[in-house]
Amino acid sequence: MLVRAILVALLTYALYQLTIPTLVGILTLSIAYLFYAFYVFGKWTESFSGHRVSRRHDQSPSNRLLPDIKKLEENKARIQENAKYHEQFDDCELLHHLQDMKITKKENDKFRGRARAIPSLTPGKIRESAIGSALGSLNMVEQAKELDMDHIYVGFKDFLWGFTFIGPFSQLLWVKGTTILRIRDFLTKKGIIKPAPCDYEAMCATLLLEQTQAVHYYARTSKDSKLGNIAGFFFANFPYVDNECNYRVADLFAVDIDLDTKRFVKAKLDEISINAKETMILLWFNTIAAQHVKLHAMANWGVNLDDALKDVNPFFRQNSVVTVMYNYFGYTSFNSFMKQWAKQGLVSEEWAGDAKPLVQEFNHGIKDNIWQHTQIDELVKYSDFVTFVVKVRAIFLAEFKKYKAMFPGANGEAMFVGTVLHSLDHTLMDINLKDPLWLDVDDPRFGKMAEVGRVVKVGFVSDVPGLCFHKRFKDSGHPFYESVYEKAAKVNKFLADNMDTCIIK
Repeated sequence: MLVRAILVALLTYALYQLTIPTLVGILTLSIAYLFYAFYVFGKWTESFSGHRVSRRHDQSPSNRLLPDIKKLEENKARIQENAKYHEQFDDCELLHHLQDMKITKKENDKFRGRARAIPSLTPGKIRESAIGSALGSLNMVEQAKELDMDHIYVGFKDFLWGFTFIGPFSQLLWVKGTTILRIRDFLTKKGIIKPAPCDYEAMCATLLLEQTQAVHYYARTSKDSKLGNIAGFFFANFPYVDNECNYRVADLFAVDIDLDTKRFVKAKLDEISINAKETMILLWFNTIAAQHVKLHAMANWGVNLDDALKDVNPFFRQNSVVTVMYNYFGYTSFNSFMKQWAKQGLVSEEWAGDAKPLVQEFNHGIKDNIWQHTQIDELVKYSDFVTFVVKVRAIFLAEFKKYKAMFPGANGEAMFVGTVLHSLDHTLMDINLKDPLWLDVDDPRFGKMAEVGRVVKVGFVSDVPGLCFHKRFKDSGHPFYESVYEKAAKVNKFLADNMDTCIIK
């Protein structure tokens, strides 16, 4: 009643004090926003109302436990089996002279215990029953069959909030970025400007060592190898889009990097040997299309939109709303922009066709799940990113265990992936690929992927401007996020400063 009385008083004051033009302006904006809200309601009805359920519902993929991480030995076997179909892998030292990777089960169990979610989505209510879905909460027995990027229900009020305080600013970023890209591309074709020179061999190494594609590290040569200190990154069942815009899957994509010089050595895509420039296109496209979406999908197991959190942990609930909304924007909405970009000459018309090759790429990456990557510790000496992630993951999960009661229903590992890992992948993608024009859209084999790669670089990688809510671990004022930041900053302050508390790019 008090709030209503205050609003009435303010409205009465405004009617008497404001000028007619000001009142007309406010009324016009209000009417315009009502029409916008009606448009948003249509979007919500189309994709959410009656189409989705909350994480409490037993039909929600994230109501169940996270899918199992696929075993390292299974991945090794898959890579070696696929290599048999292509003669050029027969003499690969990295494939055929491997030592068994030792996995410390005790350590893995310790981390899983810290990350395990409280089986209830309601604050302060830890259920006795493991099968929480029967009580309107989480199923802690059955596992989801696969990851899912875009499935969690959002009420209309939160949906409208997302379309008001996230959507317009996200669109502003890509409209500005693609406009500048079109101008620069035109001036380049006319010979008026030239892109900065690119060291493609160094770029390939950077994209593998300083982004989440480091998980594809497979093995390195022995100390006495004549080849030198070479690391092999292997991608079995590698998805890509050919130059007729058809979704394809190669048996094996392999890239060798010299760890001492941090430069490209060679790469193979099935029977094809490819150069560093082509390899960079494949690595960048795989990052944006099949690799990065895994982080988005896994993050859904680390959120909670329950209304009860509004009182006990509103910052976490807001982060959850932002993450779920951005997953919707990134998966359901993204492909709808292809027609507009095709008309602008940014991408080929085939990208906007019914086959939806980019969505097929997304789905391939999501359904392929996460592969175990215990051996990544071997890259700590050669990668600032890997060093930071290995150390901060331990910090994050230790702190999560202390504050777990504040995050009911959230899996700590999923929350780490959806915050720290996701945001740093974006930050480093933006830093690493300094110029989108380095991606050659005229490449006779992989040019179509370069088209989309350019658009994503300029419009969907860097921070969204104009946000009116806090999104960083740093200065969040929240005990958990502040505690993690304080310790992470001692490992690498720059990376710690760029850790987001939600998926917001």
